[in-house]
Amino acid sequence: MDFVADTSLLVGLWRRQRWATLFARENPGKALGLSWVVLGEFWHGATRASHDAEHVREFLGLGIPIMDPAPVVRVYGEICAALQDNPSYREIGQNDLWIGAVATALDRPLVTRNRRHFTQFPGLRLIALEDE
Repeated sequence: MDFVADTSLLVGLWRRQRWATLFARENPGKALGLSWVVLGEFWHGATRASHDAEHVREFLGLGIPIMDPAPVVRVYGEICAALQDNPSYREIGQNDLWIGAVATALDRPLVTRNRRHFTQFPGLRLIALEDE
C-alpha cells in the first residue's frame, strides 16, 4: 500500500469534493490503506446519515483494509508518551492517535485534511490536503 487514509479523505471522496477527487486522479494505481479505526468512523457517519449499507460496502472497496493492530500498539504508546506533555495533546482524539499510529507503524504517509492534529506526531509522514 502506498498511503494510509484518514477519515476526512474518505468523506471527501464519498462527497466527491474537488480536493479529494483531485488527489485520487493525481495518484492513479496507488493503493490506499483503510485502518480499522477509519472504517469504523466512516461506518458510524454512514449509519447516522442512513446511507445504503451495500453502497457503503462497495465504496469502501476502494482501499485495502488494515485490520491487524499488532504492529501498531507499541507505536501508539510511543506517540502518546511523546505528545503527552504537549498542551494540545488533550485536543487530539483517541481515534486520531490510533490513525496516526497506524500510518507511522506501517511507514506510509497519512492523507488527511486534519493538519491541526497530525502535524504534531513524531515520525509521521503527512500529506495534508486543502481546498484549492
